[in-house]
Amino acid sequence: MLGFPIKTLNTIKRLLLRQQRQVEKNIKEVEADDPAKSPALAESSEPGTDSYIAYTHNKIVVVQNSLIQISSGIKKALSKMGKGTYGKCEKCGQKIELGRLLAMPIAQYCVACSKKAT
Repeated sequence: MLGFPIKTLNTIKRLLLRQQRQVEKNIKEVEADDPAKSPALAESSEPGTDSYIAYTHNKIVVVQNSLIQISSGIKKALSKMGKGTYGKCEKCGQKIELGRLLAMPIAQYCVACSKKAT
């Protein structure tokens, strides 16, 4: 695992698993709050209801897509841990700084490559 302490990797793994559970819970909550999927609001005939439903649905889709991206990043990080490649920069192949991984466990790039990308 690129020389990272096992204890630290286990801590990061527990954090990722906890985050994954929370993200999955949040995705379900966001889906449940979508007025476009609620038959009660759809039957309402008050002026502005359709625009409210569309506006709120669009906001929910944005949040949901963000949560799905986070979930994907977590799954990818956990998969890399299983393969023994966690912490390797996807751009330059060097070891990602431990402090960066502790702050952002789904980081895919080292600090230097991340700065070049922006």
